[in-house]
Amino acid sequence: MRRLKTALALSLLGSLYLMAPPARAQAPEAQTGSAGIRTDTPSGYPVPRFVGLKNARTFCRAGPSFDHPVVITYLKAGTPLLVVAETIDHWRKVRDIDGAECWAHQTTLRASSHVIAIQETLLYARPDVTSAIKARLAPGVMAHIDRIDGGWTKISADGSAGWAETRRLWGVQGHIAPHN
Repeated sequence: MRRLKTALALSLLGSLYLMAPPARAQAPEAQTGSAGIRTDTPSGYPVPRFVGLKNARTFCRAGPSFDHPVVITYLKAGTPLLVVAETIDHWRKVRDIDGAECWAHQTTLRASSHVIAIQETLLYARPDVTSAIKARLAPGVMAHIDRIDGGWTKISADGSAGWAETRRLWGVQGHIAPHN
C-alpha cells in the first residue's frame, strides 16, 4: 500500500514551475562489458538498461511469474525503470527510482521515453550552463525525452522544453545509480 501511495504521489508531483531568467537472472559466468553491462541476455538487449511502463496501471510481482504476489502497483504510463535481470520466459527484474526491485512481464514494458528529475533541475535554451534558463523542474517531476546529446538531455514537460544535465535525471542510459 505504501508503494501504491508513493506511486500516486509521484504522478501528482508532475508539475513544472517556471523560473524568471537570471531470473534466471544473472549467471555468475555471464558475459559483461567493461562497464558491467551484460550482453548475453535472453532478449538480446543489454542489461542494465532503462525501459518505461506501457500502461497507467502496472502490477509488479515478487518473482518472475503470475503466481507471485503483486508487491508494487505503478500508476503512471512512461515511468522509467531500470532492467537489472531477465528470464528466458519474458520476465524483467526492474528497479525504480527509490531502489525498489520487482518483476514485470515484458508485455507491460516499452522503450524508455521519460525521465524523472532527481533534484531541482534547470532547463536551458541550449546544452550549455551559460545559456538562458527556460524553466526549472522540481524533484520527482516526470518529463518526456526529446533528444540525448552527450551529458545533456532535451526534455519537455507541461508545455516547456529545454536541455537538462543528464546527471540530474533518472531514466537516461549512462546514469543508472538509484536516487538516494
